[in-house]
Amino acid sequence: MDTSRDAVARRYGEHLTDHDLLALTGDRPDQVDALRRHPELVLDLLDRPAVADALLTAAHDEGERFRYVSPFLVFAAAVHRAAGSLVGRTAVVDRTAPRSRLPILDGPVIAAFATEPAHRLFLAELLASYARLASGVVWRRGERGWHRRRWDELDLPRLAELLADVAPEARPGVWRRIGDGALFLAGVYPEYAERTYGGTGTTHLQRATGLRLRGEGPVAELLEDLAGRAYGQARGAVPPGVVESPQSARRMLTIVADRYLHRDAVVGPA
Repeated sequence: MDTSRDAVARRYGEHLTDHDLLALTGDRPDQVDALRRHPELVLDLLDRPAVADALLTAAHDEGERFRYVSPFLVFAAAVHRAAGSLVGRTAVVDRTAPRSRLPILDGPVIAAFATEPAHRLFLAELLASYARLASGVVWRRGERGWHRRRWDELDLPRLAELLADVAPEARPGVWRRIGDGALFLAGVYPEYAERTYGGTGTTHLQRATGLRLRGEGPVAELLEDLAGRAYGQARGAVPPGVVESPQSARRMLTIVADRYLHRDAVVGPA
């Protein structure tokens, strides 16, 4: 995966619609072509607090400017705004357990992680990818014939079962999605993750994935471990810094979720 700033900027440009670019430019159509030609300018705009705040605080009745922006742009604004707020901070608040928040002295580490453009892109893409949950059905042949199994992207054991049903060249993509789901649940919905994967749920995850995870500890930490190991199987589809430090990625997701996603609280994914 090319993690250079130019490559990251091109990926931003691929995600953004003309409505997104109009919103970023303050509804100035003459500047949309310039952003298309120079997508690196998008990164600079999102780093401006006033631009990100305008996207994140837009009222529903504010007219056409923000009505049709994409989920990716909204999540990118949240990631950039949260990342900028970490500069110079020694401590950040983390969820060490469901419904428990404590200050940790990892502010500079997380700020350094969030400074990397490829990491910001990764987090924005991950969040936007769950704006609409994918699901499906697979047919598996057993001793009693064919049977139907449903799956969805946040049922991690069922998702892991797909590894046996897809061609070898498709497996890195499944591993990537297992890692994404583990980080998303640990960072955005830790209470749901605790209910779903606490206790015997961890054993089920280990059996389904074939990975040897940490034996004990908070579910969020176990899911971080799963994410790092799953990304290691994804053959370069994830920035190396995320593979090496899934904890930093999870903590950034927690910061974004606490500041921008849970203000009108939803207790778990639908």
